[in-house]
Amino acid sequence: MAHKDGEQGGNDPLTRVERRRLGRILGFTEVMTALMVGATIFTGIATWRTASIADWIYLASERPYLGVESVRLDSSKPNEPRLVIEYRNFGHLSSDNTVIDTRLIIDGAVITAESRRLEAGILSPDVPHLIYRHLPPAKYGAIVDGSATLEVDVEATYRGVDRRQLCYFERFRYMADATRFEVQGGTSHCDEQPVWKEIQAQSALRSSP
Repeated sequence: MAHKDGEQGGNDPLTRVERRRLGRILGFTEVMTALMVGATIFTGIATWRTASIADWIYLASERPYLGVESVRLDSSKPNEPRLVIEYRNFGHLSSDNTVIDTRLIIDGAVITAESRRLEAGILSPDVPHLIYRHLPPAKYGAIVDGSATLEVDVEATYRGVDRRQLCYFERFRYMADATRFEVQGGTSHCDEQPVWKEIQAQSALRSSP
């Protein structure tokens, strides 16, 4: 037996205690390697997300933002009441291919003659622009005293430097008791823009006898 143990000892220079210790070291090394691989993966994901957020912030900030500054009534010309829409680019960069549609709605019926499209083209940042739309003189008094409703839709499509299609829509209603226009809804999502032809068709049906 002594000779046999001696042979085993000669073939395996490590004692049982040393083998257990080596096993623990190797196991610890494997765990640490796995943790390092996991940390590298998570670092890569975090870096990608940080870069994505940075790109999103850049695209959100460095772009044109078309909007309406104000909507008001103008009766400075006798028998020629008008609606004045002041709009501008509130962003930091110019807009391109800017197209603005305005629609006047009185008592639920679209005023077709004053619902028109404006090819505005390039709009520089923070420069005010005006759109004038005439109101029917016979309806003006009723609008002012609140017995008739006046709504104004402003819709725009435009592009930034990255050529993305950008959109704007907002509806305003004249509040006679406050003598001002107030927002009645809107969106900046292109797929939520109203379909004007359908709205005009519905308005024509409502206004027909």
